[in-house]
Amino acid sequence: MKSIITLLFAITCAAVVHAQQGFNFTIAYPVSFPVGNMSDYISKTSFRGINMEFNHFRTPYLNVGIETGWNVFYERVDDKVYTDKTASISGVQYRYTNAVPILAGAKYYKQTDNKNLRPYIGFGLGTLYIDRYTDFGLYRIVNDTWQFCLRPELGIAYGLGNGSAITLNGKYYAGFETDDLDAQNFVSVSLGLIFGNK
Repeated sequence: MKSIITLLFAITCAAVVHAQQGFNFTIAYPVSFPVGNMSDYISKTSFRGINMEFNHFRTPYLNVGIETGWNVFYERVDDKVYTDKTASISGVQYRYTNAVPILAGAKYYKQTDNKNLRPYIGFGLGTLYIDRYTDFGLYRIVNDTWQFCLRPELGIAYGLGNGSAITLNGKYYAGFETDDLDAQNFVSVSLGLIFGNK
């Protein structure tokens, strides 16, 4: 996990430097909702997370870039039986899932009568690192994997001047099943700030 935090910090520093050269950098606070198989394991909404993007406008309406983030899901489950292969253990469980998307993406902005208000749609493609573990008593069961990930997005940006803006968006992260773990999916609603040019 330390290497992931270091990677996120390095990407943030690089993005801030390049934001001065015609690019833009977004930092956002996501509220995330597990769906599908992930909600079978943890049903609680996540209020822990961060999302960062580094984008470049190729045209006035289209930008391309990279995205990463960190979403932490947690739930306490009382008196459940956990089965892993041939072993079963019962008791109070503390369930955690750390989800770290690393994606390349593009966004298309629609022009409106209000020049400061820009709705957009986006799409991302990449990988989703999942670190899932269950604590109960003295025991911990860990399952981590990298999953192929698709991410559609709908959002709106409101310009504040000098290249900065407020953004509100919804994203659906669709991870694909691997040999180690079933497909992990979640929806995030984020509020963020855009810094840089354009």
